[in-house]
Amino acid sequence: MTYLALVQADGWSLDRENLIRALQTDWPASVVDESVGRGDPALDVVWGHGAGEGRVEGSAHNSGQCIYLDGQERSVAEFVAWYRRLVPADHTVILCDDTYSFDAIVDPGLEAEQILALFPK
Repeated sequence: MTYLALVQADGWSLDRENLIRALQTDWPASVVDESVGRGDPALDVVWGHGAGEGRVEGSAHNSGQCIYLDGQERSVAEFVAWYRRLVPADHTVILCDDTYSFDAIVDPGLEAEQILALFPK
């Protein structure tokens, strides 16, 4: 399933260069596609990490305020925890699925295990 982590903040964004640098630093085994000009704003930066059940396919919107994560909940929660650390603490991060059937606030400092509890049962 595809999940989104959305930042609700006017005037703040994570630009593609800083996102790519953070991915390469914090997730060095990830494969990051730095191509530009895909024609889809939701594919500004594309990456993959892991294998099998733990694989996550990610992309970032060119607004710098949303990432899309396709994978199992545990792996997605790990990336959401990482992404939350990149966003200033005074900005709200919302976790939801691509059908918007649920949404949850990801508070600063939450770890992957705590984020797992935000997913619907």
